[in-house]
Amino acid sequence: MAGSPGAWAFTPGLLLIGLGLGVMLTPSVNVVRSCCPETQQGEISGLSRSISNLGSSLGTAVAGTILVSGLSTGAYAAAMAALAVVGVGGLIAGTLLPRAGRAGTETSSGAPRQ
Repeated sequence: MAGSPGAWAFTPGLLLIGLGLGVMLTPSVNVVRSCCPETQQGEISGLSRSISNLGSSLGTAVAGTILVSGLSTGAYAAAMAALAVVGVGGLIAGTLLPRAGRAGTETSSGAPRQ
């Protein structure tokens, strides 16, 4: 059909999403796991994966709903904009995480801070 975008039209957005996920996923797991004591690593790991899967499912549902609805000719752009808004929300939430060293009242040797 003339005027219809080909499969290559989706490549830049999909590439950007893939690179973003690849760059973000490992550090985010390390940050989550480093914030908790060794005795809770199993629970934290399971909770982290559950929340990650929930976010992936919701993101796919939102983007799929917008793409399939076809309410406008810019459905792909609307889907990417919605995902960008959610991504910025995650970035803001990530910057609000407590920093190592701020949360505890002990020094690295275990002695109370003066």
